[in-house]
Amino acid sequence: MAYRLALAAAVLWSVLLAGQARADDRSLVVLFGPTSEEAGQAAAHSVAETAHDWLKIDGAGVELRRAGLSEGQELTRYMQAKDLEQAFLDGARSGRQTDVLGFLNALDKAGYALARRHGKRLLIAILENPPLAAIAAMKGGAAEVENRIDQTVDFCRSNAVNVIVLDPSGAASKEPLAALKTLASATGGALVRDPKALDSSVLVVAPVETAVSANAPSSPPAASAPAGLPVSVRLIRIQPKRAHDANTDLGPMDGFLLVECPLNALEFQVDDHGGKFLVHARISQTVQNAEGKTVWQSKKEITLKEPIKKMPSRRAGNLYYMRQLQLPAGQYTVEGAVEDLVAGKSGTVSQPVRATDSGPGLDVSDAMFVRPLNEAADRFEADQVLSYDGKALAPMLDPVFTANQPFELRLYFIIYPDIRGAKPEISLEILRNGQAVGRSQMAFNDEIRNTTTENGTMGSKGEQKHEFPYLTDMRDASFDAGPYEARVTIRQGRNTVTRVAAFRVVRAPARQ
Repeated sequence: MAYRLALAAAVLWSVLLAGQARADDRSLVVLFGPTSEEAGQAAAHSVAETAHDWLKIDGAGVELRRAGLSEGQELTRYMQAKDLEQAFLDGARSGRQTDVLGFLNALDKAGYALARRHGKRLLIAILENPPLAAIAAMKGGAAEVENRIDQTVDFCRSNAVNVIVLDPSGAASKEPLAALKTLASATGGALVRDPKALDSSVLVVAPVETAVSANAPSSPPAASAPAGLPVSVRLIRIQPKRAHDANTDLGPMDGFLLVECPLNALEFQVDDHGGKFLVHARISQTVQNAEGKTVWQSKKEITLKEPIKKMPSRRAGNLYYMRQLQLPAGQYTVEGAVEDLVAGKSGTVSQPVRATDSGPGLDVSDAMFVRPLNEAADRFEADQVLSYDGKALAPMLDPVFTANQPFELRLYFIIYPDIRGAKPEISLEILRNGQAVGRSQMAFNDEIRNTTTENGTMGSKGEQKHEFPYLTDMRDASFDAGPYEARVTIRQGRNTVTRVAAFRVVRAPARQ
């Protein structure tokens, strides 16, 4: 099991580092406490491999701290792997010479050092489960140990420091001290009992983010306070199934209300003994009218409890919640909220929308960028799943692509034609600063009115089809960095409908 975890972690590190890592600051501090010589050597070897991979990321730093010293030792990307391992072996020897109190003091100093850093902060604390005799020898005994660690937990949580506690004595050792388990879980870190599993745990706690492509989950920007969860919300206008009678068929606007949150923003609670992880969140949707009165709301609790081996895939996915609703014509504000019920944090975002009455004749839903739904990574809770030709789709509410690299640009919308009219004509333009940088004519290959079931035009009971989902698929699209709009225009006779969807293209950070 340990070998498989280590192998999977090595493969995942190589894939992530081969991509374009974001140039965000990220700091790793390593502190050795009391261990046996054999366990300390095993831990030093694993930590050296993790640090070597960590230092390949732009903006990443590693510091080794020792009990009894006020300053840490900076480790750089220019050090050879054997030099890194030697430094950690020295750190392990130093840790064997300290006691529980000395380790707790050094742990506090390591937390203070990280709190002054910017970006992602990760602390790896290595020690064997302290024996009761060592704890009893301290002034205050077990109560003092728990009190000190509780204070450390509060400080680390308030300063966004994640703590990984590595007990290199192995899974066969006795039950770890409850305070150490709390130190790991309450700070969003992990308790690791096998040194070979350290890489996998680091990737889960501090994932490496890559530039988003059309085939990868979108990562919406944070829409609330910096400490909140990144949440996106959007109302997608559609047309209900009505009789399509020009004289009587008017009614409220139908729509899909979507809330999206990247799963890696939620806390993954790991149960090492059970071999599973838990993600527990509550998603809420609210619609308020122009007077601020709530006219529609929905919420649902989502639970993921799966084997630990599935964590890397889930951390790369998104959480979606989609409900269909009707709104009379008017001005509204839609709000989406996600609560992390494990970490006790949340995020909320709102957006003004205007609803208009829908009726017969040519109409088109809002357009949105999509990608194939990855059921191993994404969790999609909905009244109905978005699909095209039987394949499930995931929305990209804040689409971002990499500059000057080919990607697939998929734009999804639904056409509601006048069934007595001609075949629709579809054109797509890509605009930057209002200027067209690309144009394409799209074929409408379906039949609007047909008495057979060919091409899926008729339903199973022979009723007339009124809605026609459409997916543009521009392969090998490539653009310079900047903001863009995709403008799709549908014409049927004298009627024309235009829908616009924005996207961004960003430069990939330079690799060392």
